[in-house]
Amino acid sequence: MAGYDLTFSPVKSVSTLWAVADPAAAAVIERAHQAAVKDALAFIEEHALYTRTGPQGIRQVNVRGLVAAVFTHRDSRAGDPDLHTHVAVANKVQTLDGRWLSIDGRVLFKANVAASETYNTALEQHLRNSLGCGSRNGPAPIRRSGRSRRSSVLTPD
Repeated sequence: MAGYDLTFSPVKSVSTLWAVADPAAAAVIERAHQAAVKDALAFIEEHALYTRTGPQGIRQVNVRGLVAAVFTHRDSRAGDPDLHTHVAVANKVQTLDGRWLSIDGRVLFKANVAASETYNTALEQHLRNSLGCGSRNGPAPIRRSGRSRRSSVLTPD
C-alpha cells in the first residue's frame, strides 16, 4: 500500500455558512477548518502513529511523524459547497533511530473515530472562538457504516 487518504469534512451547515458568508467571514471559517485539521493530525501523530519491528512485527515502536500532502477542496463532485481537506499520508515513517519503515495501519484505522471527533470538537472550538458560533449541540452520532459527512474518513490509497 502506498499510503492513506484522511478526509476531514465539517458538517454541511458549516460548508453552507462558509459558502454564503462574506469573504472575511468565509476566510475565518476556512482558517478554523484548517486549524481543526492540524489538531486532528497532531492527535494522530501522538496517539496513532507507529511502526512495527522484529520477528512478525511483534514490537511496536515510536516514529518521528507523518509525511503527508494536504489538499483542500471547496465543492463536491456535484458542484455544491463542500469545504473539506484530504491528507495523503505516505506509508513510510521514520523511527527514532532513523530507519524508514511502514506505518502500523492497524492502530491508524482504530483511531479513525477518535481522530474524527478530535477534528469535530476542534472545529467547533475554533468557530466558537473566532465567530462565536458552533455547529452542533452534544456529541455527534457514530455511524457504523457508510461515509459520514461529519467524520474524517480513513481509506487505503
